[in-house]
Amino acid sequence: MDTPTTGSRRGRAGWRAAALLVTGCAALASIAAGPGIGIAHVARTAGGRIVDISLWESHNGPPVGTAMSKMVAAFNATHRGVHVSIDVTKASTKLLAAFAAGDPPALAEISHYDGQYVKAHTLVPWNRFMKGSSAVNAAQLFPAVWANGDVSGRHYRIMADVKISEVFYNATLFRKAGIATAPTTWTQLAADAATLKAKLPGVIPLGWKDSSAHILPAFLSNGGTLLKGGNSVGRAVTFDTAAGRTTFAYFRALYAKGEMVFGHGTTLREDLASGHMAMIDGTSAGWGKALTAVAGRFPVGAFVEPAGSTGHAYNIAQGLGFVLPKGHTQAQDAAAWSFVSWWFQPQQQARWADLGTGYPPETRRGAALLPARVRNSPGMRDNLKAISSPYTLPRPVSDRYAEVQASLDAEFFDAVTGRVSVASALATLEQQGNAYMSGASGL
Repeated sequence: MDTPTTGSRRGRAGWRAAALLVTGCAALASIAAGPGIGIAHVARTAGGRIVDISLWESHNGPPVGTAMSKMVAAFNATHRGVHVSIDVTKASTKLLAAFAAGDPPALAEISHYDGQYVKAHTLVPWNRFMKGSSAVNAAQLFPAVWANGDVSGRHYRIMADVKISEVFYNATLFRKAGIATAPTTWTQLAADAATLKAKLPGVIPLGWKDSSAHILPAFLSNGGTLLKGGNSVGRAVTFDTAAGRTTFAYFRALYAKGEMVFGHGTTLREDLASGHMAMIDGTSAGWGKALTAVAGRFPVGAFVEPAGSTGHAYNIAQGLGFVLPKGHTQAQDAAAWSFVSWWFQPQQQARWADLGTGYPPETRRGAALLPARVRNSPGMRDNLKAISSPYTLPRPVSDRYAEVQASLDAEFFDAVTGRVSVASALATLEQQGNAYMSGASGL
């Protein structure tokens, strides 16, 4: 069903009835199809009532939460039969409680927590909706996007935004320190940090988050590997390796020399904005939040996390994704899909990136439609290269691997800050990780 609807309004020719759905004993009529929609675009009840669904969206505040609200408004203005009510809330962590209360939303955006929801049998896979879709398929979505939320061939979560591993920096401080270009290797990054510390007393060269998604790119670029086959119990954890030792020791050296500190994302952005920190690991926030925090005080540069001993710059694609909670009518499920399928139309993908979010489009066609001013911005330029790179991998789904990630965070922090040796941290991580993955941990 590929009848064009992009930009259409009520009454415009091109809408057509596409299917008939049944909810209990009530027949549903007037279903209109849109581009790339495998099941249905919009649905009305037999009485002509609009199907109203709620979307829980986990971004909070500007620019991303604001941009998402604008996207929902654009959808509602151009679609008949469906109305989406957006609730900007912490859906990633609140959704399980909503199921327990018997009141989940019809559509939600959650982060990489889908493993626990799948394990609890609370989500409907998108596969039957995606079948036959010309927009939501492996050919159009970038590989790391397509693989996110895929559990044994079932797509429980479809990425709504892509967060690429990235570092933001104060371009004015770089210029004062005589640094002409952003680093492309970890060796260069360490050299730049040393230069900043030597030439700009009082400035902290680098702020980092001690989170697995912010550790894994460096680990992978130094020859590390993720779990093969996803989160299956029995898979080996392999961090106590040359890649692990190189990566942990690298950050340990930066910390020991006072060239790096750990911090929360919000705090790091505040430190960058104050001019007291030269570089921050800003992966989870995105380019848009960095610019919002700085508020024009100085130009902000960006670079993806650099290449390691492999010669390749690895990245972890993470971010929020659409999930379909169980417990709703077929009409509500179809209405949720109508919004998701609209989201992946090329024009909407380009619009999302153009609303100041800093996130690249999830589809090839969407990326091709980006205006030059967006495509060439520091926060987007390298993102577009990274998202199409074979060295950009999806973040592991949090099920058993959630405990491994927590252990990685803890041991990395302790090793880098000198609480334990690198060797001890990696040995503990290896033992704990394999206990979790074998099912023997007792958790």
